[in-house]
Order: sequence, then structure tokens, then C-alpha cells
Amino acid sequence: MSFTLRAGLAFRRGAQTLELTRELPDGSWCYEDCCTRRPGTLAKHKLLKAIWTGDIVLLGHDAAAPPLTSNAQAVPLVSYEDLKGAHAEDLKRKMAYVVAVRQAHVSRGMRRPIERLIPQVAERIKDPSPPSGSTVMRWLRMYETSMQAPQALVTGNAQRVRRSKLHPEMDRLIGETIRKAYLTRDRHSLRHALTMIRAQARSLVASGKVNEAETRISLSTLSRRVNALDRYRVIEAREGASRARMVTRTAMDGTVALYPFDVVEVDHTPLNWVVICDRTGLPLGRPMLTVMIDAYSGYVVGFYISFYGAGLSSVSGVVRCALMPKEDMVAGIKLEHQWLANGIPDSVRLDNGLEFHSPMFQRMGWELGTSFTYCRVRTPWLKPHVERFFGSLDTLTLTRGRVHKRLANVVQLDPDEDAAIMFSAFVRGLVMYVVDYHPFQVNERKLARPYDLMQEGLTRVPPARFPHDLERLRMVSAMSKQLTVHQGGVELHGLPYGGPELLSMRRALGTRFKTWVKWDPDDMSQVWIQDPKSQSWVASSCRWAEYANGLSWNQHLQIRKFARLELKSSGAYEYLERARLRLHEHWQESVSWKSRADQRLAARYSGATSARVLSAAPSERPKPVAVCAEPISAEQVKAYSFVDPDDFQAIDL
Repeated sequence: MSFTLRAGLAFRRGAQTLELTRELPDGSWCYEDCCTRRPGTLAKHKLLKAIWTGDIVLLGHDAAAPPLTSNAQAVPLVSYEDLKGAHAEDLKRKMAYVVAVRQAHVSRGMRRPIERLIPQVAERIKDPSPPSGSTVMRWLRMYETSMQAPQALVTGNAQRVRRSKLHPEMDRLIGETIRKAYLTRDRHSLRHALTMIRAQARSLVASGKVNEAETRISLSTLSRRVNALDRYRVIEAREGASRARMVTRTAMDGTVALYPFDVVEVDHTPLNWVVICDRTGLPLGRPMLTVMIDAYSGYVVGFYISFYGAGLSSVSGVVRCALMPKEDMVAGIKLEHQWLANGIPDSVRLDNGLEFHSPMFQRMGWELGTSFTYCRVRTPWLKPHVERFFGSLDTLTLTRGRVHKRLANVVQLDPDEDAAIMFSAFVRGLVMYVVDYHPFQVNERKLARPYDLMQEGLTRVPPARFPHDLERLRMVSAMSKQLTVHQGGVELHGLPYGGPELLSMRRALGTRFKTWVKWDPDDMSQVWIQDPKSQSWVASSCRWAEYANGLSWNQHLQIRKFARLELKSSGAYEYLERARLRLHEHWQESVSWKSRADQRLAARYSGATSARVLSAAPSERPKPVAVCAEPISAEQVKAYSFVDPDDFQAIDL
């Protein structure tokens, strides 16, 4: 079936659908992307070569017919290196006759010409027993029906499995000893298993079941017996399933990305540097880096640095960084190249962290239309690009504040005291590394640079996808809790929210009602409050705007924790408890009387008069309280020293 290069010919290159529009005077063809109408040119010979090699697939009526199935025989998988001695000579002898017949231009059905050629070939190769004509014709048939594969002429004896010469009792003893002594977590050696076999074989000889000569086995025999077992089962029995998966791992189909943003890999790692706060100049510790890397090119599409650890805020932050255009982010950084990556990935490859299994992260994937693939536990080779990127970070030349592994007999430097780079400068340096250095390192396996693969791949894929509303994405990735809305609004862990936007809810539902509240863990300046009737969400700003602007949820929790510790360290809580106990004792003493004389003495001591009561403001007048009939002791009242009125002397001023 043929095709014609014409205007309107549709074809697919990778995930991109293109269409020929016109032929240029020099013979090349102009094409357009069916989605973006982005034009391009392609030389005629390159276009035909791409069609014939399969890089371009024609669509519609010009599509190629499906290939015919082949009826060729399956070729035995015999390697030439495995043929030794007589088997190699036998193959050489057969090929001499087959090649001679083919060079004579004789078909395999011409018996008499073949029989005349056999003595000549036998004399030339000095074959003492030449084959018959039927045998050579059979060799030719096997050779031609196997698509001229010499392996088809190898005798079956080359792959014959030799029968074991061990006595059945010794065979049973070896298998049982390997299972009970070698395939255990004790990890005994093969020599130990051989010693146990020889010790148990003596009892078989004594009982007359086997002869002394039949019990003699070597360490090589036992080693071949173990090597014949399934390697995965051996390692699993001796070292565990995790080790067996790591040692016997292999690449599976479907793990290779076909185009940019087909598969991206996400993971966390603590950085090996201690950074300094830009405001206080004090060391902040080791930050946590979350990275999203394109699996097709190895290009970094986004990263997020924080001190909160691996959590939902880090994951949502790196997703937002990946899908956003990077021009505004890197405007103040001197870069030589453009940060190319932006858009929503088709699939995300993750490990089994709790943050990746959270319902909020699942809803984020639904909102973006992205599928998740979770790697098995302890299988880092399933997301190799992000693991390799973490390993390349150790090549950074930043030496001050670096965290080193503890070694014996080595002077250890304290990274907190040696730290010398500000956090903002560290972030800018990491951007320079991600944009200008890492994408230009040559991948030795692909023999290409990540920057070139990403730049070339973006021209072969449909345009990137973006969310319709970033505010909706923030709501999907937000934290939620059911709180009470009262006249003062909503109080979220000490922060007041609410304003005129809640007036309609309070009029319809009353002054107090419970509803769901959402907040962005990276921005506490506002929350979203759900209307219980319409199920709609209303944005409400924090009334402490100076405190909440630019404040994160984890930062707010740390501030409250620090304030609580400060109050505790200053004795505020202990003082409050002591004051509460003293107040309780005061009320108990004030309402407890034992005699009327004690009551009068206490009244004189308190100086209670009507003038004092009347002169006090109405709000300051004492409220009537219920008193207890039990008086205080006379000893407590007499303990007070009263002044006798006769001792006073008048002084005339």
C-alpha cells in the first residue's frame, strides 16, 4: 500500500498530531500542529525517512497496513560460546555442507545435484563419514525455515540435561539439609551444610541404606545444587524479601516515560547544609527539599524548601511550583537560560509516605486530572531520576555549614558554628544549579543533556495543561476542620477570622452554628467558610492582618508553642495556680465563722461601713453572696493585733 505527500496528509509524531499544509519551492514541506497551529518545516527526505523508520505514523486512509504474521520456526536459544568440543565441530561440519549447496545454487529439493556435491565437500573438509542426501536436505530445510539461523543445526544433545547419579537417599538428605541448615536466617555457610550432610550420611551407611562410596559428595556438587534453585527464593530465605527484591530487580515494561510530563517523580530529602536566618543571623538547621523531576528528560520541573519536614504543605508547594510559569519566580536571579518546565503532569510516581496517601493529596490529583503510581517499599530504582538528582547535590562546592557523616578519629566540625550562607542566598543558588548547571550534564546512558531532551520533547507533545483556577487548587489542598461560627466570627487556633461576609449566614442560621472551615497551610491570611445551606465557600480574612500576612500554619503553631514555653519558663502558669489556691483559701476563710464574737472582730478588721459602700460606684458595690454557716476558729481571729482606741492621741495641725 502506497501513500502520497500532499496537503492535508495527517500524521502523528510522538504524542503530537501534525498536518502537511504546503510544499515549498525547495522541495521541503510545511506542516502545522493540529492543536496550536504552530508551523514548522521538514525536508522531504527526512520526512520519508521518518515514515519508513516508524518515527512518524500516518493517519487516515494513508495509514500503513498491519504487518503479516510470520510462520517461521522458533530458533533454539543456543549461544555459540556454550558449544564446546564435539558439538562445536558438529555444527561446523553441518554448515560446510549447507554453505556448499547454497553456493552451488542448488535448492533443497534437488536430490541428485546434492548427492554429487557431498563427496566433494567430504574430501575438502576430510569428513570420514559423509552424510546421505536426505540428511543434507533435512539440514537445508531446518536452516531455511529458521530464517537462516545456524543455531537450528545444533544437535539436541548440546542442551540435554544429565541425569543425576546420586543415590535417592543422598539426594533426599541433601535437599533436606539445604532447606533446614542453609536456607535459614542463621545464614550458615555451604561448608557447614556439607559437614552436616556427611555427619548424617554415616547413619545411613550404618543402617545399610547406602554404601560408603555413594556418600562422597564435594563442595562443588553442593554449590551446583544450590545454584540450581531459584535465586530470589534463596535470598528471601536467608536475608529477607526486601533484600531479595533489591538483588534480583529488573526493569519492567511501562516504567519508561515517552515524552515530557508523561511521568514525573516526587520525593523528599534533608539537605546536607545548615543555613542562616536572613533576619536574625542565627542558624536555622537543615532544610527539607522536595523535588519534582521529569522522568523522560531528567529535567527539574519544580522544588520546594521548608523546615517543616515531609508533609502535605511540602507536596502542595512543589506541585504549585511545577505547574506555574517560572519567569516571575526567577526574575531577580541572574540566569543564563530559561526555566522551561511548566504545566500539569500526566502521571506522578511516588513512594509510600503518609502525605502521599492523605485524602487532601488525592483530591488534589483529581482536581488536576493527574494519576498517581505508588512504588513498592524499598524500591528506589522505580524512581531513579529523583534519587540520582539527590546524589548529585553532594557535588555542590558549598563547604561552610556542611553536614558530614561521623567518622572515627576525625576532627568533627560543628555545622551550626561553621554555617555562613543565608537562607535566601541558598535558595537562589539552588535555582541556579537547577536551571544553569544540572540540565547541561550529559547523561552517559542516553548520551544527551536534560535541557536538550526537554526542549526537543516540548516541540513534539501537545500544549501543556493548566488549572482553570489556582484559588480552587488552594482550596483542594487546604486543611479543614469543623468549627463554630459565633458573633465574633471564627477562631482558628487563636486567630480571629470573620467580617461582613458572614452576616448573611448568621441571619439565616443564628448567632452560633457549626460549619466546615478550610485554610491554606502556606498562607494564614484568610480561610474559607462553608455555608451549611448552599454548600458554597466564602473567603474570610484574618482580623490580625499584620500578624497573619505571609504566615504559615506550621509557623503559627511554632510561635504559639514558643509563647507557651516562655510563659511556663517565667513561672506564669505556676503563679496562676498559686494565686488560684490563695483565692480559694481566702473565700473559705471569709465565709467560715465559729462564734458571733469572731464575726464582730472580723467585721472591725475589714473596716466595713455604710459610708464605704455608698461612696463606691454602683458597679463596684459588693454583690450579695451565699455564706456558709461554719465560722472560723477563735484562734485565727485573735491572732490579729487590734489597736485600742484609747491609745490614739489628737494632733492639732
